[in-house]
Amino acid sequence: MDTQQIQTSVEDLYGELKDLTSKIVAKKVEISSLRKGIDQTIAERDSLNAEVRRISAEVKELKSKRDSLNAKVKELKIKRDELQNAAAKKRETLAQTLEQTRKISEQLQGSMSDILTQIKRLEWFIQTNPLAPQTERNLIAKIGALEANLAKHKGLKNVRDKLLRLKIDVGALRIQAQSAHEQLTKMAEESEKVHGAMHDLVKVLAEKKKSADIKHAEYIELSKQRREVVAGLKDNLERMDQIRAQIREVKPSKVEKGEKVKSKYKEAANEKLRTGGKLSFEEFQALMGDSLSDSDD
Repeated sequence: MDTQQIQTSVEDLYGELKDLTSKIVAKKVEISSLRKGIDQTIAERDSLNAEVRRISAEVKELKSKRDSLNAKVKELKIKRDELQNAAAKKRETLAQTLEQTRKISEQLQGSMSDILTQIKRLEWFIQTNPLAPQTERNLIAKIGALEANLAKHKGLKNVRDKLLRLKIDVGALRIQAQSAHEQLTKMAEESEKVHGAMHDLVKVLAEKKKSADIKHAEYIELSKQRREVVAGLKDNLERMDQIRAQIREVKPSKVEKGEKVKSKYKEAANEKLRTGGKLSFEEFQALMGDSLSDSDD
């Protein structure tokens, strides 16, 4: 390879080296920019994930509250239905008792006080007056009939007392059933509100998760781009090392260059001496250098 070719090859290598230097600087800038983008994306993604965790905890809390309210509503429904069933049975018994009272009332004559007065008067009459046996038997039979009528009055009183107790029981059961219904209605409304709030939060949670996933995808893409740029940078640096090694191999050292130039001048001087030409200062120096070297030897 001649000097001209060597020079051209070295210039090409220097040109490539310069181009690589520009590319390396650009890649370092790009890597720095990507690193900042990655850091920002990570911060945004982590912030979104923190929001996802917070909202998830709120949703879980609301779900627990809703489920607890629904369980109480279920219990109150069972209690209300039991009370309503008990009240219905009591009303059925009440209706039967009312019918019994009506039938007994139809068989009664007079009032209890009148009957008692009649019985006492007849008993006193029997005790204080001499009576014929038949007359006494008739009076005793009448007293017996009055007492039987009195017993019916007492039975009616007992039935009426039972009727009153049934009415009180039915009223109490109805009030309790109504109270249970009001409580379960209130709790059902509260459960509905909690469910609505939970449903709204679930929507927000879904959006936050989606945004977090998008940011994570951005992070993966930016990381991929950065790895590719870093790989390109490494390739450029390796190529730069190769070029520098090539330049060291191809480019002559200063001493070698000097010797080649000196040899060139010496050849020209010898030729001029042979043909009688005039020596230049550089040609003269080249010849004198050899003479001095011979003297030293």
